[in-house]
Amino acid sequence: MAEERIDFRPKTIDSFFGQENIKEQLKVYMFGSKKVGKPLSHILLCGPSGMGKTTLGHIIANEMNTNIKTINAPMITTNQELIEIIASIREGEILFIDEIHRLDKKIEEVLYSVLEDFKMTIPYKSDEQIKVVQIDVPKFTLIGATTLEGLISIPLRDRFQLNFHFKEYSEIELSKLLHTNTEKVNLKFESFETSQFFIQRCKGNPRILNNLLLKLTDYATYYDRQTITLEFLHKFFKFIKIDDYGLDEFDKAIIKVMYENFPSQPVSLDSIASLINENPVNLKENYEPYLVRAGMIRRTRSGRLLTDRGKLFYRNNIHSLEK
Repeated sequence: MAEERIDFRPKTIDSFFGQENIKEQLKVYMFGSKKVGKPLSHILLCGPSGMGKTTLGHIIANEMNTNIKTINAPMITTNQELIEIIASIREGEILFIDEIHRLDKKIEEVLYSVLEDFKMTIPYKSDEQIKVVQIDVPKFTLIGATTLEGLISIPLRDRFQLNFHFKEYSEIELSKLLHTNTEKVNLKFESFETSQFFIQRCKGNPRILNNLLLKLTDYATYYDRQTITLEFLHKFFKFIKIDDYGLDEFDKAIIKVMYENFPSQPVSLDSIASLINENPVNLKENYEPYLVRAGMIRRTRSGRLLTDRGKLFYRNNIHSLEK
């Protein structure tokens, strides 16, 4: 077994699994930028959590032979903080802002002239009056990552020249990723059926696949296993409480609270989050998308609605087990 924690993150564009269309376009744009000696155009990466947006941002920096500064948008609370971040960037570097849809709209206005003209407007006090000074900033690349593109203001979105949307990963792509990463941890799946059993519980998400693989590695180490059988996987998923649908205890808590409190009427995410004592942002970005894809809940104009399939799941897999 591996003696130290394995880093599954790829370092080059060719070793990044999936998203072939995005990769091919990026290769062209990066080649052109390097050939003429200018920074890459600003990039917006859109897609569900765990699809590799942050990883791809670091790969771009590596391929462009430059540094990358990474920050989470909610951590930027004032104009001054954003100004200081931008002022620290050097020519050709990359600024990666994760969850950019959560950037305060007043704060994001600082970015408008920066992204268009590489000029920053700074207010200052003089003789009891507020004046502004405009200074040039080094040409750099902003990479914004978002799970909710619709929440980004149009003025900010329009300032990204390159806009990429991550597609869901197919079972074939996840199979290739699993094969590569199991070799890194010295594990082997007994059969194709066994590896597919594992993949079907990964919610089509490479981050979840890697996280489950690390847990499986620890579990297998404890039981001194290197070859993973179907029987062993059944025990593993029962141990970590993930069912045949790939749903964990938190997924089930969402379905349960909807069925028991709002069985036939739409409900807001805020109400659901309050009842299960969870952050609504986490609910919206990390759990709702899969439950919608799995047909358990449905988005409506009035809120989220538990589907017939969701109700059946509750009766067969939650309520029946609680009796």
